[in-house]
Amino acid sequence: MKVLGLGTAAMDIVLQCESLPQEDGFAFIYGEQLLPGGSCANVLVALVNLGIEAGIAAKVGDDGYGCRFKEDLLQSRVSTKYLLTKPGGITLHTFITVSTSGARSIFAHLGDSLLSMTAEETLPEMLEGVKVFYTDMFPGKPALKLARLCRERDIRIVFNLECAPSFMRLCNVDDRELKEMMLLCDLFCTGREGLMELTAAGNYLDAVHAFSKRYHPSLGLVATLGDAGANWWVDGKRMVAEAFPVQVVDTTGAGDAFIGGLIGAFFFKGMPYQRALNFACACAAIKCTQPGPRLKTNWLEVISFFKQVRK
Repeated sequence: MKVLGLGTAAMDIVLQCESLPQEDGFAFIYGEQLLPGGSCANVLVALVNLGIEAGIAAKVGDDGYGCRFKEDLLQSRVSTKYLLTKPGGITLHTFITVSTSGARSIFAHLGDSLLSMTAEETLPEMLEGVKVFYTDMFPGKPALKLARLCRERDIRIVFNLECAPSFMRLCNVDDRELKEMMLLCDLFCTGREGLMELTAAGNYLDAVHAFSKRYHPSLGLVATLGDAGANWWVDGKRMVAEAFPVQVVDTTGAGDAFIGGLIGAFFFKGMPYQRALNFACACAAIKCTQPGPRLKTNWLEVISFFKQVRK
């Protein structure tokens, strides 16, 4: 493995509807699918499709969801060597409603398996041959243990704050653990809302400056901004990538496709910051044209898409 990811492993029950219901309202479902997902797993599948060997460290239950999840990862060529199974456990699964415009709502059932993974179950040999360690801190303590080992071994650490700190606390990741990971990581990624809650800033730019004063990841901060694209802040300088105009089918997993594209382009294809950021936005855009939570494209297809749209 060139990339080891420790984080969310889930199955998604995706419900297609004309529009998302308002409070106390209802909507008709015209399609229903059971799809493998989980943010970390989505990132790793994207990397494998881009030609980069990757594996996951996580825990699922031995229920139908867990068995289906593992089977799909094997088919996707993601290593499951460190995918643990909890006997009698319930695998994390989500209910995702997606409208015809691509808007979505997500309801998560945490189960009892993913967050039961312990630091003792993460071993140094998991990092053999690894160049990049990716984590969303689900769960926190095993992620921190591997991150500390990565610092000793000069393995790059990418931390994606997928959920706001208030939600992370509900998942047993406290502020002290979050702070340690942000100090350990080489590259920090998050969305605008998560960054603003993290720093208690009133607006996006103030949040960036507040984060930069407290933490100094060597490769900077990447902020995803939805249909406004993404920014990469390094040493006080901002690089901007605009979102690509596409016909949106499903935005689920677009952020994961972005992260997978960014890791692949920057760490493994040697692209400079700006070009890697543009490539990552192209991956996110392509994902929005595809149903389901995972990016289904390869390196050459992303390059071709980029050239066509940017003509």
